[in-house]
Amino acid sequence: MPLLRVEDVWKTYPDGTTAVRGVTFEADRGIVMLMGPNGSGKTTTLEMIAGALRPSKGRIVVCGHDMWSGPRLPPRRCIGYSPQEPPRVRNLTVLEYLVWTGLLRGMGFREAGRRARRLLDTVGLEAHASKRPTQLSGGMRKRLIIASALMGDPRILVLDEPTSGLDPAARRELWTLVRRLSGDRLVVASTHIAVDAEEHADKVLIFYKGRIAAEGPPERLIKQYAPPASILVRLEEPLESPPGTLGGARLSQREGEMLRYSSEDPDRDLPAVVEGLTRLGARVRSLTLSRPGLAEVYLRLTGSSLAG
Repeated sequence: MPLLRVEDVWKTYPDGTTAVRGVTFEADRGIVMLMGPNGSGKTTTLEMIAGALRPSKGRIVVCGHDMWSGPRLPPRRCIGYSPQEPPRVRNLTVLEYLVWTGLLRGMGFREAGRRARRLLDTVGLEAHASKRPTQLSGGMRKRLIIASALMGDPRILVLDEPTSGLDPAARRELWTLVRRLSGDRLVVASTHIAVDAEEHADKVLIFYKGRIAAEGPPERLIKQYAPPASILVRLEEPLESPPGTLGGARLSQREGEMLRYSSEDPDRDLPAVVEGLTRLGARVRSLTLSRPGLAEVYLRLTGSSLAG
């Protein structure tokens, strides 16, 4: 049985707004990312998985326990939930905040203290234990939220936009940490950043208007849905009759000294394009290779961008 199973889950609010429409998927370890712009239903889905929000319809099974039918404690003990921002708790240090989180999860004071210190070392915040959370940088606060979600040693870690607001270097560092922490856990995270999903997800769920438009490993989604790669060639002078095909690349655009070739396999076709044009006497000024990714997949599937 998978660690997480989501079956035909809907969420409609009292004002009639339906945020999630028939979402179904299952996952069992690794990093699963819900990818889509703000308002696509990602956060609502994560809140329902974490037990913070009741579905209007459907079933969520966590570690073999139905989240909303039967005892509530077993499935919630299986999950660690990390919201986008930590709760505002005044006058607590970073260490005290983690201990407080452990106490809320039913730990004794000594156990919570030991666990908090181990996690601070794990996430690289041991030198900042005596600071207030408000004194931490954005990346450090994200690490603190993740450490808080790990206090109960959950089998499923739920992360809502864990890298929002971070620069690319800080995002890579955080995803590296998440990968290291995943181990035998299942990590379910949301993101609106295509490159994060491409580089760090084992499985991607593409969310659009509350539904899953497609799901699968990033490389398979790109191969199945993305447009061909583009080889942009700028010549020193226009070529009177550029070839329509070079290797497996096909001429898709021509404007003066600029030629654009579409290619399903740019690693194979790029040398063929350069060699073919050179053989005709053309002098290549520059080459630009554009590979499609999940951003292009999202655009092709939904007709809108990840920016919303």
